[in-house]
Amino acid sequence: MDALLPDARPAAPAGASAPTDARPLPGTRAWFVFFVLWMAGWAGLALLFFPRAEQGDGLAVRIWLLALMCFYLSLCNVFLPLPTAWIVFLAALPEYALVQTPWLRVPLTAALLSSATVVANLNEYHLLAFVLRRGLGERIRRARAYGWASRWFVRGPFELLALVAFIPIPVDAVRWLAILERYSRVRFALAYFAGRGLRYVLLAACSLVFAFTPMKIFWIQVALVAAALGGRGIAAAVRRARAGKGT
Repeated sequence: MDALLPDARPAAPAGASAPTDARPLPGTRAWFVFFVLWMAGWAGLALLFFPRAEQGDGLAVRIWLLALMCFYLSLCNVFLPLPTAWIVFLAALPEYALVQTPWLRVPLTAALLSSATVVANLNEYHLLAFVLRRGLGERIRRARAYGWASRWFVRGPFELLALVAFIPIPVDAVRWLAILERYSRVRFALAYFAGRGLRYVLLAACSLVFAFTPMKIFWIQVALVAAALGGRGIAAAVRRARAGKGT
């Protein structure tokens, strides 16, 4: 897939030095300006329609909720790992969606919410790239495991990022590898939009097919959070048990 996109950066040849963090990521300041304007835009839209939503205007309620949803999703990344499935379920319900035609509602909901998620992950990209300039990036690259991970990543970075964006299990290390490798931000965004868009299409379709209600969505999200916390607890217990056997 990377070969089909413009300006694809070729894999570094054997023996070549790894990308350096010494120079700043081009366009970082412009990105943060855009992000502030993006968030202010959604906040302003929500404030603009709130008075009419309070009066019971159905369209105003939909626009107000959609603006809040996009604002929320634009914050959800490794720095603020909030649950997101409930937002997609809710946005696809007939009483909250801007479009009532089901076949059109699902892709439009997925496209808009995926855009917000892409913005959140691009913000993470720029924040981590800024942090890694302080020498941490070079220390990570000197680790023995990094060389193996980098070679594994460059075999299919676009497909790997799209897969990570699609699956509901957070795999932050792949995004961090993309940042350390200075992977194209355009391709990073496209990969995340493709993977997350497909996931959101499936979630929105489930909301329609199974006729979810706000209360059902609440309990589904509670169950998902409990499962995630339980999985992390089990993984931590397994690591402690292995460490105990090694001593």
